[in-house]
Amino acid sequence: MKRKILIIIAVILALLITALIVFSVSYRRITVVSGKQFVDKCPAYARPGQEVTVTTAVVSDGELYVNGADGSYVRPGVYVFTMPDENVQLKVTVIAFTDGA
Repeated sequence: MKRKILIIIAVILALLITALIVFSVSYRRITVVSGKQFVDKCPAYARPGQEVTVTTAVVSDGELYVNGADGSYVRPGVYVFTMPDENVQLKVTVIAFTDGA
């Protein structure tokens, strides 16, 4: 009986150590703080240096901007940036086209 308990404790410790190693890679949080209605997909976390893809709506009556992370649109509706070593807050806004008046 004692041997079974020791085996169970050893397995639990091994799982805990494995989890600590896996999660020791520091992930940073990505939060959309405004314009959530324009974001289709955005991961909640990413590792520093990881390429992050944010899928946004495509608007026809203006231009959509993502602020808070240095990146660019690789095609309409797909914004890509490299995750910095800090949390990121994204602000998504639409600048409506004017009629020139």
